[in-house]
Amino acid sequence: MSNFTKSILYSTTVLAAGLVAIFAIYNNVSTSQSGMSLADIAPAAGEPTADEAPIISVKSLEESVNVVTSELSDIATEAGEMAEHAAESVSETIEDAVEATEDAIDATTEATDEAVEATTEAVEDTAEESHDAVKDATKDVVPAVE
Repeated sequence: MSNFTKSILYSTTVLAAGLVAIFAIYNNVSTSQSGMSLADIAPAAGEPTADEAPIISVKSLEESVNVVTSELSDIATEAGEMAEHAAESVSETIEDAVEATEDAIDATTEATDEAVEATTEAVEDTAEESHDAVKDATKDVVPAVE
């Protein structure tokens, strides 16, 4: 598994753990142990006016969490697709390298075979010429010895 894929999986795990923590905290804060919700608690100084209304409501928080969850899901999907494309690219590169290596081996084998054939022919020709030269020299030496 490549470092890129490991990084994507790790970050996805961390984000998922963060969301689980957010939901756990939200559930613990929204209801107390006696079953009373946070919205049931009356403010100490009376009812809030429109100017004093809380800026962030539970509903807007839930919507934000839903948006973040869907965005994280999209990011995880895109990361998975990118990892698949990267794996395909690496696989194609390896296949190309193997083909190039096989072609180089074939070319080297052919060149070696041709060189061996040429060397064999040259040795045979030289041996024949040497044999003929020794025969000719022997023909001249035999009458001189006799």
